[in-house]
Order: sequence, then structure tokens, then C-alpha cells
Amino acid sequence: MKERVVQKDYLRLLKSFKKRVFSEFVWLESRDLCKLMSQLGHYHYNKKKIIILGENRDLYNFLINNNYHPFTIYRWLLLEMIPEDIKYQIKEGKLSQRKAISVAFRRRQETAQTISANVQELGLALIRGM
Repeated sequence: MKERVVQKDYLRLLKSFKKRVFSEFVWLESRDLCKLMSQLGHYHYNKKKIIILGENRDLYNFLINNNYHPFTIYRWLLLEMIPEDIKYQIKEGKLSQRKAISVAFRRRQETAQTISANVQELGLALIRGM
């Protein structure tokens, strides 16, 4: 039950998180936040292979002390960048957050040739169906 509430409110929670983080850490820029949260999220799960130092360590301690899960924040940042139609499907409950991220990633990786081939296949299927 809790998961559905978080799915619908992740944008509001992310907005409040960003406001709080940017007020605490003036050196942090919004364009670097996603990359940094990726590093901290992976560090959180696999502390033996990655070392974080300095300001990044302070940010990690801030997250842990304020009950923020680094990988969850990273997932929210990824969800923030997905297209609006996928966000709508998340709100309707048709897609999970994890599946939505993978769908958005696949869309970004498609090339113009792939898209035109798909359109051509759909057109031929439509003509065959008539």
C-alpha cells in the first residue's frame, strides 16, 4: 500500500528534497545531482568497492541522517527526466517506476532508422489488415 502513495507523490517529495539539499549544500549544482546520487546510491549498496570523500561524504551523511535512501533519490531523479506520457502511465498505475525507467531508456536509445523501420512495419500491418 505504501508503494502506491510514493509512486504518486515522488515528484512532490523530490521537489522538497531538492530544496533542502540545495539550501544545505551551496556547492552542489542541479545538473550534477543525478550523477552524484548515482555514485552515492551504488556506494550505499556496495561500500567495499567505492570510496567517497570530502563533500560527497558529507552529502551521503546528510542523506542517511535525514532518512533519505540514496538509491531511491537517484531513481526519482531518473523518473523526473522521463517523458510526460510515461509519467501519466505511472500515475494511472499501468507502469511501475522501474519499468518506466527502462521504457524511457529504450526510447532514448532508439535511432532514426529504428523508428522509421517501426513506422514502416506498422504501416504494412495496417494495410494488410484492410
